[in-house]
Amino acid sequence: MADATGEKLSKNELKRRLKAEQKTKEKAEKEKEKEKTAVENGAASAKKAGNGDINEAEISPNEFFKLRSTAVEELKKNPDTHPYPHKFNVTLSLENFIEQYNNVISDGVTLDVTVSVAGRIHSIRNSGAKLIFYDLRGEGVKIQVMANARGYVNEDEYAADTNKIKRGDIIGIEGSPGKTKKGELSIIPKKVIQPLFRMKYIW
Repeated sequence: MADATGEKLSKNELKRRLKAEQKTKEKAEKEKEKEKTAVENGAASAKKAGNGDINEAEISPNEFFKLRSTAVEELKKNPDTHPYPHKFNVTLSLENFIEQYNNVISDGVTLDVTVSVAGRIHSIRNSGAKLIFYDLRGEGVKIQVMANARGYVNEDEYAADTNKIKRGDIIGIEGSPGKTKKGELSIIPKKVIQPLFRMKYIW
């Protein structure tokens, strides 16, 4: 018996070659299926990253970086959510915010003034769907952000904006100075301009 090239083959040799071809074909199909699964998993991870469904404390730094990079690329597709605005006007540095308000606000009181600060998110603590605490750091100091849906411009924007904020993001905040009932100095946002990432500060 001859193969396609005219070479004479025994039945056993022909069977061996056909079997090898079949294995090669099956291997190629498996690789293709793996690639498809990887793409689907990547898309699912990106979606989770955007929706805040992933526990960031449980993933590796490399995976966190990949998820955030994917989320940033998604934000870039829409001018309204582009993550790199040209500027954000800061009225107080975090250090000056502490100096100016720490000793003049009573516990549980929020002042009726609006200031703008910016910094990097170091931790996020959820206290229900409509109250989230952030640690905001910059210039070697830290202040607490007490994001409350009731104090925000509106609840729909509150949900949309807070869902985008991740640990490590640089954000700008327009809000009022206040203290919690336990006496911790905080800023209560009316609006979060985020994520700023590479913003230019205007002091």
